[in-house]
Amino acid sequence: MNTQTLYKFSLDTSGKKIVCQSCGQRRAVRYKNNETGEFFPDNVARCDRENSCGYHYTPKQYLTDLGAGYVPIIKKEEEYVETKIDLMPLSYVERSMNGYDKTNFANYLIDLFGFEIARKALRKYFVGMSRNDDGTACIFWRIDEQVNLRTGKIMCYNPHTGKRNKEINPTWVHVKMKPFNYRLCFFGEHLLSEYPDATIGITESEKTAIIASIYMPEMIWIATGGNSGCKWREYDVYKVFTNRKVILFPDFGFFNKKSGKTCFDEWTERANHIAEKIKCSIKVSSVLENKIRPEERENDFDLADILVKRDTDTGIALSDGGYPALWDF
Repeated sequence: MNTQTLYKFSLDTSGKKIVCQSCGQRRAVRYKNNETGEFFPDNVARCDRENSCGYHYTPKQYLTDLGAGYVPIIKKEEEYVETKIDLMPLSYVERSMNGYDKTNFANYLIDLFGFEIARKALRKYFVGMSRNDDGTACIFWRIDEQVNLRTGKIMCYNPHTGKRNKEINPTWVHVKMKPFNYRLCFFGEHLLSEYPDATIGITESEKTAIIASIYMPEMIWIATGGNSGCKWREYDVYKVFTNRKVILFPDFGFFNKKSGKTCFDEWTERANHIAEKIKCSIKVSSVLENKIRPEERENDFDLADILVKRDTDTGIALSDGGYPALWDF
């Protein structure tokens, strides 16, 4: 019997963000009292800019500071019941693939690998075109293992550097569809059923998963979409790992600067938790921990940063010797 843990307090799951008390960006999520349905004040929240901000003021801290005392979290194990979620028609994906190779992200991949390799990767992952940012934004569709369309993440990139345009916040296709009861899955999850015996590689960003899939096609590469993206520590999400071999590739950065906990530390804890709950082989890669200097942790390197080596003349992601840069590692 599968179970789930019910908590007295939890973060808001509606997707609504408020202004963070620390960094001033609309990236914070409020806490909610699950018994009364009421929200805590706006300062009782967690910023989703976990690496660069790290603001996290919990209900326990709030109640303690208020002098009201802390009511212990109620943990209750109940039988897990699958809840109905809303889905989107796959025709949304089909329409977005008209002009998919014209986005800034597509141009970046084409510059790196050439048109044919980039085209194959973009179509494999169904990276479509959005009308946002004058039609240069891309949509990373979230399609689950049963090939159900959950939603799509709209992001804007610099076509030359491949860096995300941080002046434009990511948004979701479902935000204008209300009411819409969504639940995120991994980016690239639709590939799991197509390759049931392949080892699964997991990165944080969608871009890194796609680049890794070009260098290491023997694995199936999927992405969380953030350190805690798609709530992948929850059974509903990680159950797709059952009876699979999984390797996690956390970013080389801080999960929380205030605590000093690194992404590697956090993802190792999560891997251990998952291994206790389901039958799977799961481990955390230390390749970035071994290859990047500790003083560079502030730069938030990820796997793509060591896979992609740009030649100043051709722009192709090869080493000076003409072979994939990964081979040097």
